Amino acid sequence: MPRVSAAMIVRDEEAVLEECLRSIRDEVDEIVITDTGSIDRSREIAAAFGARVLERPWDDDFSAARNHSLESATGDFILYIDADERLDAERRGILHHTIEQAPRSAAFLLRLQPRIGFTAYLEGRLFRRDSRVRFTGRIHEQIWPGIDVLCANENLSVGHCSAGILHVGYEGDLSHKHRRNLPLLERAVTENPERVYCWWHLGETLAAVGRREEAETTLRKAIQIAGRSKKTAVQFEASLAYQSLARITLDANEDALPVIEEGLAALPEDFALQFMKARALINLHSHEAALGTLDRLITENTTDFTNAHAAYDRRIFNEFALDLKGVALLRLGRFVEASIEFNKAAQAASAQDRLRYRAKSAAAATMGCSR
Repeated sequence: MPRVSAAMIVRDEEAVLEECLRSIRDEVDEIVITDTGSIDRSREIAAAFGARVLERPWDDDFSAARNHSLESATGDFILYIDADERLDAERRGILHHTIEQAPRSAAFLLRLQPRIGFTAYLEGRLFRRDSRVRFTGRIHEQIWPGIDVLCANENLSVGHCSAGILHVGYEGDLSHKHRRNLPLLERAVTENPERVYCWWHLGETLAAVGRREEAETTLRKAIQIAGRSKKTAVQFEASLAYQSLARITLDANEDALPVIEEGLAALPEDFALQFMKARALINLHSHEAALGTLDRLITENTTDFTNAHAAYDRRIFNEFALDLKGVALLRLGRFVEASIEFNKAAQAASAQDRLRYRAKSAAAATMGCSR
């Protein structure tokens, strides 16, 4: 039976660590945690779950910390997971079973849901323990270069595991992460100037702290670099940059349609950009055109939706799209239809937003009766 080690890095994660460890304790044979300077109860919580806790001073390098855990792991395979993530194992022993069924695999792709309420994409989170497989990059560290070497040298492949991982760390106030990430991202794009994802995240972070001009320049840099690549994954990273540019423009009440159309020309099936296009069209009073885009989103089947490279907020396929459709219909004077769409949005929304949509539905219905 292959042994699986969970390898983690932790710093002041007492609020989320226990749930993570509870989700993996029956699925792995050991838990190895590198603590980079916690002053809360993280170490005590880890020890209570039988984890082996190592210590390493934080030196602004996520890869160095992760590799410290890898070097101390003893399992045949490594499960790479963070404290603010949860393993969703559809049945007990799924990791071991998956490895046993595919003995010539160097790694396995798992479904990663990056935020609550988002669709999932695929990420390599289970891989062979091998000295050639190490994380690289100061931030947004990568494990794939080593996996690619292992596959090429040992004639191994990459398989799929039906387990999933849910990330909960992007909820609430993210200002502390922006402050931490900004200097790391600035160094990362200097050290690895071809990494599109880091250029995008740097631009997004600059926008979040109010440095719009620098953000736009940085996001354009991400798009420029991506233009030199033919890899689908890199094109989706460029799409993130287009989305950020469009969001900055829309939030300033400016015409975002040109940048959105530019992004869709490169990646026409990007659903986030399609939703933003509908929003931009409504701002430009092109309501009929917006309805066509929104209907395509609303009819998309997202029950078991997983894209290999991108995750989407599920609300752009229902709640948000239905709300925008209601707005477009309202402005076209189709009040009864608008009322119906707002009511559908209410049915798809969370309890805290339901009342707002119902009020819009009632108002549209009243306008229709008064005609």
